[in-house]
Amino acid sequence: MSPVRPHTNVGAVLFLGLMLAGALMLTAGSVDVPPACAGVVLPERPASYVSRSPLSASPAGPGHRGAPHQEETEPVMEQVQSFIDQSETTANSALDQGHFFIQLYGGLQDLLGRTYVEDADPRYSVVKLSDGTLTFVNSEPMDVTGHGRSVARLADVLEDRDIPLLYVQAPQKLQAEDSRLPHGVEDYGDSYADQLLAVLEENGVASLDLWETFAATGRPWSSFFFDTDHHWTPEAAFLAYQAISQVLSEDYGFQIDPAWTDPGSYTRTTYSDYFLGSQGKRVGTLYGGVDDIELWAPTFKTQFTYSIPIYDMERTGPFEESLLFPERIEEVDYFNGNPYTLYAGGDYPMARIYNEENTGGKRILLLRDSYACALTPFLALDCGELITIDLRYFRDDLLTYVDWLDPDLVMVMYTAGSVGLEELFSFFPQADLAQSLTTAQPPAVQKPDM
Repeated sequence: MSPVRPHTNVGAVLFLGLMLAGALMLTAGSVDVPPACAGVVLPERPASYVSRSPLSASPAGPGHRGAPHQEETEPVMEQVQSFIDQSETTANSALDQGHFFIQLYGGLQDLLGRTYVEDADPRYSVVKLSDGTLTFVNSEPMDVTGHGRSVARLADVLEDRDIPLLYVQAPQKLQAEDSRLPHGVEDYGDSYADQLLAVLEENGVASLDLWETFAATGRPWSSFFFDTDHHWTPEAAFLAYQAISQVLSEDYGFQIDPAWTDPGSYTRTTYSDYFLGSQGKRVGTLYGGVDDIELWAPTFKTQFTYSIPIYDMERTGPFEESLLFPERIEEVDYFNGNPYTLYAGGDYPMARIYNEENTGGKRILLLRDSYACALTPFLALDCGELITIDLRYFRDDLLTYVDWLDPDLVMVMYTAGSVGLEELFSFFPQADLAQSLTTAQPPAVQKPDM
């Protein structure tokens, strides 16, 4: 065992004391969970809206609404010894020394069988599901029909400009009445999506619900998401891309090369034990483990220019050099790194992607949340130009940009949990949506020379 640095001596004493307390608590066997929340009343759906049906149980895992996942419990002292062995390694690892107490606290929670780890901000309390994966929960019922009406109003304003709008509903890590949740814990994110989609249906707004795409595979729901992070995996994002491309081809006249949507046209490199996600960072590796991440790279020819004007950043080259950021996985850094941003780099206020192998392709303006990171490189294949805007950080007049950019399609894609975020639906600079907005070219954004 490598020597412990002097400044960790106090931590070692606390560590031993906490382990003793943990062993005593373990024998008491108390596990606290928050009380259940009251149900939420959803608006009545029109007859044409097809209600979601639950996934069938999958033999490959517990899945959604499957039989409760039973695990045999180790004898108490074996659990304690196992925890000591893991913690000793963690305490002496240069990788984790700066986060020793997160690791210790999370390890104790796991030792005690806790399935709900409270955070100072309740939105970031971590829940361990019955299949061992981690999640946040949208614990409050919320009426988000107003957000649906905002999307419908945006569709009307765009229709006056002869620009169609497509709303894409990305699924979240939890489903309605998810049987993997601990007893007494509820999540309302899926109900947010149901409410919004119902409003869009009533107003005739085109939408694509990717929940149905994923459910049709029959796979365990957890297979689409990282174990320690709230995002979908690159494989799941590619599945979403295939469904979106089909709609773009059939309904909007996009020319899609079959090779682009064929998973066999990509190499897939797995980086094992590389990723500690947003939930894992709050409880450490001893509580929920770590994730692998895949790098997908096309085997066909690609060439892109990726421009992020606000950061004066531009990348030019093939898919894996311009739209992917392999520097994000050059080394393992669980607490300070974010390998998910291997795809598209992260959440930028605005970015522009020029596809130099598809210069005659259509232009999409995508209003997005962080789920679009893993989707964006694939979606760029279908376009001559793909512009992405994240309204959480974008501070300019959206419709002025729409008039300037003149896209062939505006696509809005949010995950179910994001539907409750007010800032993502702030499409207009003022309440009076009937007023016309003047066209102006934002001086800060320049198209790079090709």
